[in-house]
Amino acid sequence: MLIPDYLIGVTWFSVLLIIGLFASLISIKLKLPDVLLLLIIGLITGYYLNFPYYDFFSALAIFALVMILFDSTSKFKIKAIRQQSPDALKLSLVFLLFSLVFLTFFTYLFFTKSFFDLKMILIALTFAALMSSTSPDSVLAIFQGKRTKISEILEFESILNTPLAVLIPLIVIGLLNGDTFQTNLIATQLAQGIMTGAGVGLVLGLLIFELMRRKFIEHISPLAVIATALFSFVLAENIGGNGVLAVTTLGILFGIYEIKRKLEIQNFVDIFTVFLKIVIFILLGLIIKFPTDKIFLIKTIILFGIFIYIRYLAVSVAFYKSVFTKKEKWFMALTGSKGLAVAVVAFTLISYNIPGLEQITELTVLFILYSIIVASVTSKFSNYFLTKKEIKIK
Repeated sequence: MLIPDYLIGVTWFSVLLIIGLFASLISIKLKLPDVLLLLIIGLITGYYLNFPYYDFFSALAIFALVMILFDSTSKFKIKAIRQQSPDALKLSLVFLLFSLVFLTFFTYLFFTKSFFDLKMILIALTFAALMSSTSPDSVLAIFQGKRTKISEILEFESILNTPLAVLIPLIVIGLLNGDTFQTNLIATQLAQGIMTGAGVGLVLGLLIFELMRRKFIEHISPLAVIATALFSFVLAENIGGNGVLAVTTLGILFGIYEIKRKLEIQNFVDIFTVFLKIVIFILLGLIIKFPTDKIFLIKTIILFGIFIYIRYLAVSVAFYKSVFTKKEKWFMALTGSKGLAVAVVAFTLISYNIPGLEQITELTVLFILYSIIVASVTSKFSNYFLTKKEIKIK
């Protein structure tokens, strides 16, 4: 009997979700980050099976991108961040700057043969910006609800750096993917994308959130937020703006607005984010084949070592006058693992047919894998890195 294509697609989707749920349960039992198991499962499965439904799941990746952006930016409250953890703000900015300068340089040096190629520099910049994102879920798990200075810094840093780490790469790739990419037009294209994208997010946010501020409709209001976030992305992209910036603006506006039962809406969004994390990480491993070129793998390991040192330098500069010990600074450097935001952007980049981007996408997946492994191992030796005062419950 011939099985319909739609049924095969649904079967793939349901199997991925079930496997992901079991992997998440196993990771909790083993006290490992679930994203590590999800990605490994995807890589192993993708090695033996050819995944045929990329087009369908690429649309899902866009949805995931919108959700992770909205979820992170809706928690982005400048006043609250400055009051609760100014150290995280400092670390986030210094690490972003160091990544854009030093990691861009070494990535270009390692993976480009020409002396000067503007497009390859921008692609290297895309990778560097993406690597400035952190997701310390695997590290925070070791504290098991304990609130420490380091755990707070890592948590707030991830909230701060995710929007920019997603926004910068997609703006750059949008410029590279344009039919009329010219050096003298970059500023014009960038300004148009920023103004249109921010304008769409601002107008839709003011309209929808003003209505929600006055009245909360159970079952409808949470869906209205998700629908508005997705529509802002689509609308901005269709009228020549930047969809990522539209969602970013919308999320920040949601965080500012006083909306009835906002916590319930955010919890609803979080459920979607967890669901998408399970699917996206397995899909990423399925679609991107694990590189077998030994020279390439050696280069990635060396570059990752350089990246870790760049992060350590950023931590050292950001906390130059702090009370943190050298071991604690190394702990923060080694535990900057990559999470859903990086995975979603990597998944999205696959759809762009830009020379040199495929290699950077493979590099991104390997860095996700390396960072999670290093963070997990470092977490197991937290007693060595952290002082008793830092491990102690607040």
